[in-house]
Amino acid sequence: MLQVAGDKMFNNDTGFAHYSKILCTIVALISLGVAILTFVSESPNAVLLGFLWLALSGVFCLSAWFVDNQGKYTGGKAGGRDSSE
Repeated sequence: MLQVAGDKMFNNDTGFAHYSKILCTIVALISLGVAILTFVSESPNAVLLGFLWLALSGVFCLSAWFVDNQGKYTGGKAGGRDSSE
């Protein structure tokens, strides 16, 4: 069991990180909103910037999905190891 200064976020039972899915989802939603605002702006390169923000949103959406499914494939443990190691 790894314990750092009483912080409960770093231990074998937590996996990658406890709040990663939530943070990735929030960043994806914010970047999606910025992408929509960029598409409707009157900037000369609004389409290019909009697609870049949209790509960022997609990457964070996939990251949130991967972090969510990581626990399903490893049994909820970090790296597939059990706590007896």
